[in-house]
Amino acid sequence: MVCSITLTSVALPSAAFADEYDTKIQQQDQKINALTSQMSDAEAKVAAIENDMVETAKQIDTLTAKKNKLSSEVSKLYSEISDLNVRIQKREVQMTKQARDVQVNGQSDSIIDAVLDADSVADAIGRVQAVSTMMSANNELLEQQKEDKATVEKKTKNVEKQIAELEATTKELNDKTESLKTLKIQQEVAKNDLEAQRSEEQGKKDGFIKQKKEAEKRLAEEQARQRAAAKKAEEQAAAQAQAAAQKAAAEQAQATKAANEAAASAAEEKAATPVVESSTTTESTTTQETTTSSTETESVVTTPAAAPEKEKEVPVTNPTTPEKGNEAKPGNGGVTSGKQAAINAALADVGNSYATGWNQPGECLVSVRRWLAAGGINFGYGGPNSGYVASGATQVSWSNVQPGDVVQYESAYSPDSWIGGVHTVLVTGVSGGSVQIVEANNPGGSGYVSSNSNWSPAPPAGFRAVVWRFPG
Repeated sequence: MVCSITLTSVALPSAAFADEYDTKIQQQDQKINALTSQMSDAEAKVAAIENDMVETAKQIDTLTAKKNKLSSEVSKLYSEISDLNVRIQKREVQMTKQARDVQVNGQSDSIIDAVLDADSVADAIGRVQAVSTMMSANNELLEQQKEDKATVEKKTKNVEKQIAELEATTKELNDKTESLKTLKIQQEVAKNDLEAQRSEEQGKKDGFIKQKKEAEKRLAEEQARQRAAAKKAEEQAAAQAQAAAQKAAAEQAQATKAANEAAASAAEEKAATPVVESSTTTESTTTQETTTSSTETESVVTTPAAAPEKEKEVPVTNPTTPEKGNEAKPGNGGVTSGKQAAINAALADVGNSYATGWNQPGECLVSVRRWLAAGGINFGYGGPNSGYVASGATQVSWSNVQPGDVVQYESAYSPDSWIGGVHTVLVTGVSGGSVQIVEANNPGGSGYVSSNSNWSPAPPAGFRAVVWRFPG
């Protein structure tokens, strides 16, 4: 849509590249930041896994110590059970032997033998009591040993159950430890992969930064070349204008000289025409008048010959910008005479087509500069932003737009770059909510000057419309 497309593609290809590199660098920053955030998450997960592994290891150590203690208790209980079993077995053997003796000899015989063998009644009674007590003690001891054995076996089973539970818990913790190790390895692999991706994206960013610097260098060189070319073109145009003016002055001087020579020739012919006198005039009188006429004629003829052979050349000077009469007048709705002259020049240009390209008259900015110059308003060279500032223009809001203002589309990211999307229009009228403009090279490459009576800014994506007001 805009005139700068032609200019950019022909003269400033590096500007678009520089702007594209800014976008690419910004995109790389976003990717790098996202990867860095993901790496931080991965590192946090690895740290959490490591903490979990440490806690699990502590639990395993605690359970292992407890299991070892219980195992020691079980070993001790097993030893007690073994001793009890030996004693019980011995006691059972002894009691079995005694029982066999009772069965063989009979208990009464034993008591009788004890009584008969006693020395007295008291001794007999003591012996009977001793035999009864011994038999009762044997029975009680046997029962106590059986109870002790049952208690130890019960305690052993309880400890064995605890050991089994500890072993199960330990197994679960060991399985958890292995799972955490696997998960930690996976997170470290993911983190390393993210680090590799970030390094790759950082490398791309560094490459874009380098390419941007190279593009900016080429752009600066191209702009310098174009400024030199523009200056040379201006000098050539000024020289051509001066030569044309000198040629016109010379032709005017030649025409003036020819006119003077023609007038002199006519006067000479008129002076050479004979004067007819009356017949009564004497011959001497006629001769005298003829002589006098001849003398007068020679005087007339020799007068042009005394004119200078070459007239002096009139120096040609460039027209100067008027200093007065440029103030706002009520008759033109507050528009200064200079801006009104610029508006008139723009409106008179509508319908014309010009060549496009760098500094060609069909470019939008060059056309606006030409129209402003018609009103004596200086619009110097520079970027889409710096050129206005250098010319003394100030920014105003769109709601305050006036005839004679210039609307400039500029990049929101690189305001002073000549890139595709830059466009320049001249406001020629404001009536209520309607704004009339004149623009050139829309569509791009046409060089055509057109007007729009109901216009509003519509910059492309990534651009903004800035209203500039020039002094004067």
